[in-house]
Amino acid sequence: MTLGGMGRNTGITKIKDQWSLVNRAGQGVVAGEKMGSSDRARIGSMKCVSDFKRARQPEQREQRRQDILQSAARLMAEKGFDQVSLNAIARGAGVAKSNVYRYFESREEIFLTLLRQDWDDWLVQFEPAAKPLADSGDIQKLSALIATSIAERPRMCELVSVLASVLEQNLSEQALLTFKTESMQLGGRIMAIVQSVLPTLPAHNLMAIGHTLFALIAGLWPLGNPPEPVQKVMSRPELAAFQLQFRPALELALNLMLKGASNP
Repeated sequence: MTLGGMGRNTGITKIKDQWSLVNRAGQGVVAGEKMGSSDRARIGSMKCVSDFKRARQPEQREQRRQDILQSAARLMAEKGFDQVSLNAIARGAGVAKSNVYRYFESREEIFLTLLRQDWDDWLVQFEPAAKPLADSGDIQKLSALIATSIAERPRMCELVSVLASVLEQNLSEQALLTFKTESMQLGGRIMAIVQSVLPTLPAHNLMAIGHTLFALIAGLWPLGNPPEPVQKVMSRPELAAFQLQFRPALELALNLMLKGASNP
């Protein structure tokens, strides 16, 4: 037998094996047959490939992109950021892992996209909420409003906390440039809100306020939301002084920062 004939026979055998596996799955439901985990994984993989249809129209591509984002958001809510892999995101979206790269260059870009969406959603709600404070100079109320509105968005806070250490580490130069440009636009909106409430705030301190706000979120969020083993240890009465609640801690830090930045 030639090598070419052997290759064709091997391919035919593999196809027969796959169809046999699918038939066993269907018959096993009736006969009560128990299948191994490896068999179930193979069937799941085959189903994903057979169900997949390439998105060709712009609206189809956008829907596929949203499916990927929704899968990542759902998995992060269920498991936490650290436990979400690109493979899991692809399975949740009903696509092959290789197809995810048609829409995002990495897992990190997926979560950066979610972060940008969260920032924008926050500002859409925060801007009108801050209007009653316009020209009031009320640092305490502004600090409370910022801290409360941010604490209501745990996904945004968690993603900010891993922004510099994880999310910006596996991106192309162009993706980073796009993200930083969009971040500057969002930062400009934040600074405009702060200045509308605190009109006497020196203009040269506005950019520093934006940087410090994100630094405070990145540092305080993991301290206020530590892993379960740390939470268990920190719940001891003798360690009460080290226990940190994110929202009150952020409000206090913002209050102190804005008071200091208001001085010429």
